[in-house]
Amino acid sequence: MYWKTLTLVVVLLAGNSLVDYVRRGYSLGQVIPPERELSETSLRIGNWEGRDLPADPRIRKILRARSGVDRVYRNPRGDEALVHAVWTDDYLQLHFPQQCYREAGWELQSEEDLEVSTGKSVTFPVKVLRFTQGKKSIRVLYWFQLGEDVFLDRIQHRFLRRKVCWGKTEWPPLMKFMLETPESGLGRSNEVLTDLAARLHEEVFETTSASGPEPSSA
Repeated sequence: MYWKTLTLVVVLLAGNSLVDYVRRGYSLGQVIPPERELSETSLRIGNWEGRDLPADPRIRKILRARSGVDRVYRNPRGDEALVHAVWTDDYLQLHFPQQCYREAGWELQSEEDLEVSTGKSVTFPVKVLRFTQGKKSIRVLYWFQLGEDVFLDRIQHRFLRRKVCWGKTEWPPLMKFMLETPESGLGRSNEVLTDLAARLHEEVFETTSASGPEPSSA
């Protein structure tokens, strides 16, 4: 009887310790805003010229977006792509394109994972979706970013959230990037999307100040 009681006490103490450990590890941290606001993204990115569009308040509300940008960019060849990019401090209210386009009446025809490489030798994964609605056909490229890490689905998000948040008091903003272009029929829609995605990534994450440290006074 003594050993049973002792075992029960040990199990209860271990359980309480585990609960405290998990609570401490996942205690709410402070989400640090991006170093550069998305709204400051240049209207000219490489050879792409952009113009602002009205933000969709429904999408902004669903994502609990703190800030973002909605634009259409056009290159000299005449290709156009919509850009929707937001950041939020809510890690749970995810809204993937598969869901929002389906709710808007589009049918998902295919999806593929691609790698995008920027001019500064940075490579990151993206997903490209093809949707149809009647005779219309579009392609949508997207990725989500937490700090330096990218995720494309809920499973990746769950594991990444644990990596980014566990035991830390400062968390990175959750950022969503989504690009859309009409299906050209010339087989270059993916090229259009990945080119603009690479330039957008450079603009948002890889742009550094050209000025070096101030010289020390003699």
